[in-house]
Amino acid sequence: MSDSTPTNRAELPHRVGPWATRFDSDVALVTADDVAREYAVKQHDLNPILPFTQVYGPGLHTDTATAIGISPQSPVNEDGSTNYTRGDFMGGLVYGVYRPTDDAPAGTGPEAGDQLWNTTLYPYPAGRVDPVSVPLVALGLEVPGVDRRFVNFCAGALGCEAVDDLAMLGETFDRAWPDYRDCIGAGLRHLMQARPLSPESWYHLTYVPFDSADQLALYHVQVYAYLFEGFEAMPVAPS
Repeated sequence: MSDSTPTNRAELPHRVGPWATRFDSDVALVTADDVAREYAVKQHDLNPILPFTQVYGPGLHTDTATAIGISPQSPVNEDGSTNYTRGDFMGGLVYGVYRPTDDAPAGTGPEAGDQLWNTTLYPYPAGRVDPVSVPLVALGLEVPGVDRRFVNFCAGALGCEAVDDLAMLGETFDRAWPDYRDCIGAGLRHLMQARPLSPESWYHLTYVPFDSADQLALYHVQVYAYLFEGFEAMPVAPS
């Protein structure tokens, strides 16, 4: 689910995460979008990440979404073919990635859900790091000015499903809520200065691989420069 805004995603190699997912009905998709937009405006969070139970209520949700991936335990069958497996959504999450519309109030941020453009919205099975519940201190992010919204920004906007669309956010990021911009700026500066997350930890949060801590730190510097200092070229994460 996306809006038509220029981006250089088409010029980049195709990026894949551990799961290919979909909503199984228009109702499931619209429900997720409605709940995510309401949360985004209320919490001043462009990247709401919500448990399935918060969006759809309790249950197994076997008819709500589908996830297919390569089995981590046995990735190859005896005949040499790829061993695909289905993921479940017990503990699953809905990831929303939004950006302000170009008529969102400058200086105060979006006031209603229709002042948000959707970049992408997708369901994902639970992973090793749950961005909803992982303590900030476990990620080295328990510092002044940083809250859960920065974890969501990393997992959502810089995660494997949206990181190549950062240019879309860059166009109207200055119309986001001031407190949100302050949180993202504080978080990125902390990542640049303290390097609290290893490439392995970053992967489990975002599913984007980096070969070294230096490569990851340089990327964080570039993201900060792009969103806050007018750096023109969208930073490109490795794939």
